[in-house]
Amino acid sequence: MRRVLCAAALAACFTASANSQQSDFAQRPDGHPPSVGPLGDMMISILDRHAVLWMAGVSNNWPLAEYEARQLQTRLMDAAQIYRNIPVETVSAATKALDELTNAITTKNKAQFAPRFLHLTRTCNACHVSAGVGFVVIETPRTSPFTNQSFAPAPR
Repeated sequence: MRRVLCAAALAACFTASANSQQSDFAQRPDGHPPSVGPLGDMMISILDRHAVLWMAGVSNNWPLAEYEARQLQTRLMDAAQIYRNIPVETVSAATKALDELTNAITTKNKAQFAPRFLHLTRTCNACHVSAGVGFVVIETPRTSPFTNQSFAPAPR
């Protein structure tokens, strides 16, 4: 029993220490249900969508690219609404960049897809810098991290 109490006390100390080192930027707002995870978890989801979006676009899979752009938009809006201290200017810039990318996708304009995707990626990195986490740098994927997903357009 004594070991259990010591382990619990030690875990509480580590948790308190870890929480005190995080910035307000990544803190879950009070009163939000426990189903809302840390901002970092949400950003990993966004990072996955970013990678799939790129792979879909360069594969000319426009329906998948459009779907992923919508999912990315939803996750970014969720993050902006749920977490404090995400600068409004960077949310607006990301929304504009994503809108421009979505326009390239809906018009199936492969020539504009890559530069607009790069602009979105740079906007994400600018947000990270303004939030004090500039060490998180997003890049255009070199390969797919999803070996179990085909990005080729579906046969008609």
